[in-house]
Amino acid sequence: MPSNKLSDIFGISTFGESHGPAIGVLIDSPLPNIDFPSEELLQALQRRNPQLSFTTARNEPDQIEILSGVMDGKTTGMPLCLIVRNLDARSTDYEALKDVFRPGHADFSWFQKYGIYDYRGGGRASGRETLARIIAADHVKSVLGDIDIHITCTQIGELKAMSQKGDAANPWHWPCSQTFPKLMSYLNEIQKSGDSVGGILRVSAHNVPPGLGDPVYEKLSANIAKAMFSIGSIRGIHFGDGLLLAEQTGSQVNDQFINGKLASNQHGGILGGVSTGQDISYDLIIRPVSSIRIPQQSLDRPGQSRQISIQGRHDVCHIPRIIPVIEAMLKLCLADAIQYQKLVSAQSQSLAGFRESLDKLDAELIQVLAHRAEIVKQVKAFKTKQGLPPQDPEREKNIQDQCSALAAKLGLDPHLAKEIIKLSIRISNLC
Repeated sequence: MPSNKLSDIFGISTFGESHGPAIGVLIDSPLPNIDFPSEELLQALQRRNPQLSFTTARNEPDQIEILSGVMDGKTTGMPLCLIVRNLDARSTDYEALKDVFRPGHADFSWFQKYGIYDYRGGGRASGRETLARIIAADHVKSVLGDIDIHITCTQIGELKAMSQKGDAANPWHWPCSQTFPKLMSYLNEIQKSGDSVGGILRVSAHNVPPGLGDPVYEKLSANIAKAMFSIGSIRGIHFGDGLLLAEQTGSQVNDQFINGKLASNQHGGILGGVSTGQDISYDLIIRPVSSIRIPQQSLDRPGQSRQISIQGRHDVCHIPRIIPVIEAMLKLCLADAIQYQKLVSAQSQSLAGFRESLDKLDAELIQVLAHRAEIVKQVKAFKTKQGLPPQDPEREKNIQDQCSALAAKLGLDPHLAKEIIKLSIRISNLC
């Protein structure tokens, strides 16, 4: 399954590692005739990599190189490929740990999956890859209309903001001017100890149109959660009133209609997986940065216990750098939902738009076939271990009959549908 795709609608994929030559993004179906790159994008990239006291000392210029899809400063509608060179990587910082699984990192789990991992800054597990997300999100901003995203930091480590209503005009998005000096002092102590801290962010999206998202498996809340959890440091999400919803009764938490309007927003602007038109709001739990100088117990590849202390250039707290990434992923998620809703409500009126939609559906169909083939491989391997025959003609016939009946209910030709299922079974068996 494609694991580096950000969007089925726009065909966005990202590539590159922290210490590789470059980080890049490919947009297969970009919006045509829009300005690129934009000043807003460059500002977002700068916000992702601020030079602050408690963030990494790695200083990358993050200059965008356009490889295809742009002419005279505007997108052509052809595949858009952009890269950002890695110019300040220091792989030698990681040589001493190349055979050690660092606690809290992806090293061990990825090694179990692939039998190899990129020890140089974590490879694609590094936060460095997130700059591709910001580039991608800038491309879809015109789809969002008046949607406005605000993020406030309510807690860092043990320190909580006393007020959440102030102007968070600082890189930390800390809303409480009264406790901001205390926050800086607290982070200084964490830095001196060689440790790190995480925090909690409150995310709000205003002017979100109603009707976005789909019931059951494509809920807007589920897709937002998936987008957030694709960011390495996110460890929890609470929509609306979050944990309070578990403590109260239905009569207390139901958003009631008064005078034809929803009188509260305790569920964060999404009900039944679909946006209500209210502000979408949720809290994100951010884990501390894994790379710390404090000695930790670990394991090396041969299976021996090791004590390690991670040196190099790392964040004490990466809240300022993760905020633009959260904004980008929410923009991408909402843009996808908006574009899909246009298809549902038949707003795509051009032939090119209809063709693009059909192309994407055809691509999804091929991906489903590939996924089916992969599962069939696993079934065959399981049957081999159990001493069972690899194929079951009776089951294959039942699958064809069931799909044929379903096609008839949906107004499709049942005989053609049966032939399609036969072919899909054939494709799976040939792989």
